[in-house]
Amino acid sequence: MKAKIAMSTMAIAALSSMVVAGCGDPSSANTTNTASGTAAKTTSAKTVNMTLYTSGDVNVQTLWQNDLIPMYQKSHPNVHIRVVYSADGVNDTATQDRITAAEKAKKNSGFDIIDAGFVTNLAQANLLQKLNAKEIPLMSHVDAALLKQSDYEGLPYRASSVVLAYNSDFVKNPPKTLSALLTWIKDNPGKFTYNSPSSGGSGDAFVTNVVRSEMPSAQQPAMVSGQDKSLEKYWTTGLNTLHSLTPDIYRNGFYPNGNNAVLQLLANQSIWIAPVWSDMSLAALAQHQLPASVKLLQLTPPFNGGPADVGVVANSPNKAAADAFLNWLLTPPVQSIVVSEMDGYPGVEWKYMPASVQKKFASISGSFSTGISSFYSNDLHQLWQNQVAGTPSK
Repeated sequence: MKAKIAMSTMAIAALSSMVVAGCGDPSSANTTNTASGTAAKTTSAKTVNMTLYTSGDVNVQTLWQNDLIPMYQKSHPNVHIRVVYSADGVNDTATQDRITAAEKAKKNSGFDIIDAGFVTNLAQANLLQKLNAKEIPLMSHVDAALLKQSDYEGLPYRASSVVLAYNSDFVKNPPKTLSALLTWIKDNPGKFTYNSPSSGGSGDAFVTNVVRSEMPSAQQPAMVSGQDKSLEKYWTTGLNTLHSLTPDIYRNGFYPNGNNAVLQLLANQSIWIAPVWSDMSLAALAQHQLPASVKLLQLTPPFNGGPADVGVVANSPNKAAADAFLNWLLTPPVQSIVVSEMDGYPGVEWKYMPASVQKKFASISGSFSTGISSFYSNDLHQLWQNQVAGTPSK
């Protein structure tokens, strides 16, 4: 997955103090934080103790530890939320297994709220509580399609997508559609590339978009979650299109390894246009690792992206308090902090964000598409390697 371009000294220091707790039993971790907020209230004045498990980059830990939990504390002093952080998700499998075993034994796993990549797995196994707009009213501000992806067991609280980055010093009229981008690549040889699709999501999004655009429209939805190998016959035209671009790709067909490598080529102006992750590129711009002349826009049809979901463990004894906290996460002030600190998208639809935030992200605040399932993506990556990267252009 994506990583932040740089870590602050404070964040690195926080990481070192958290790793031990993240690796251990939540009952013995030294990462307790109280939490409170302004938008939602718990149903009881008595003290409620909850544990939130989160994993990933240190910026995720910092968001919870330094921003959201202290903010929630101010208006909910009776709710204590302890954060258990696992750097880069090294404890995700163990935590998922623990929750699964506890559910089978009808016991409390010790976790209440989960913010990690395996929320999807827990939802598929029905190990999370069903969420609804009665207990979480602001769910009505979330795109229903994103809620359906987890069968209403995961709540998007932030998101990101692949967008098109271009250097406005050299590109005065950037392409705004996939078709126009393909034409631009041909007209400006050597000034575009994308990372190999198996090495990062931005390259994968470009390949997927091209291949999907050449498929019959009736077959495209099945690529999201289907498992029909016969659909792969429709990829031939798109793969041929990708192969035809090879002479016009940077250095006659150089595909960097990973998302960061593409940003570096944009930074030193070796290329002028490339697909990039929204959060990574926004962070790079904020930290002046990309020149200010680099701008971002979303294509039509859009590149794919996705949300980061939080879920409430099915056997949590603190459902009311957890629902109140999740509702608070969707309020505009909190979502503005999430967008700012994570250089990402809100969990709610853009129209519910403050006007200043909508204006700031106007060029990329449209919808994003859903990528294809791993059932298909592994095959697509291999076919791309064999038929695009591994075959000389004619």
